[in-house]
Amino acid sequence: MLRAFADANSLLDDYRAAVQAVNAGGEPHLYPGSPRILEQLLRPQDFLILNEKHAEDAAALRSAMRGTSAAVHERDAYELWLAMLPTRTSRGVVVVDPPYEQTDERARIAATLAAAHRKWAHGVTVIWYPLKDRAAHVRWKQQLRRLGIPKFLWVEHWLYDADQPGIYNGAGLFIINPPYAFTQALPPLLEALCAALAPEGHRGELAADWLGN
Repeated sequence: MLRAFADANSLLDDYRAAVQAVNAGGEPHLYPGSPRILEQLLRPQDFLILNEKHAEDAAALRSAMRGTSAAVHERDAYELWLAMLPTRTSRGVVVVDPPYEQTDERARIAATLAAAHRKWAHGVTVIWYPLKDRAAHVRWKQQLRRLGIPKFLWVEHWLYDADQPGIYNGAGLFIINPPYAFTQALPPLLEALCAALAPEGHRGELAADWLGN
């Protein structure tokens, strides 16, 4: 991810600022992580709620976020996801970043997303996922499509041109109710990221579309 820091594209200005904030001059060698990036994007009226299920990870997160206004919970993320909805403000974003260590992780995401959408249909939800096996990923997309959630965008970055099941081959985001300004900025942003993050000797594939298409 630090490779994108060197890209001069203005669309990556916020990203570069987030990386620079945790590096004291010179070439960056530290990556801030998503909690720090989110915290740096907050407006004065915003608040940030973070969660880590395991005690050791939660303690590390509290230490990393010391001095910020972020609240850190230590709960099952799927339970917290539903417990915090609807948000106490009219607008909000839920970012789901699971480890995908459990065999039922994708099923839990689908079930919790369906329940969350019933409670908070207008809210923005962002779900990160790794890309490994294309066939298995297509099946998961089909399962999510059957939820019937409108305005369901996917964005994916496949690192290598050919399918290589079992290896880490990139990552993607599901975005429910993406803001209009984001969808308009997405095509040039994808071009910038594809150029910045392509592995040596590979063009890779960076694409986005609506899940219903």
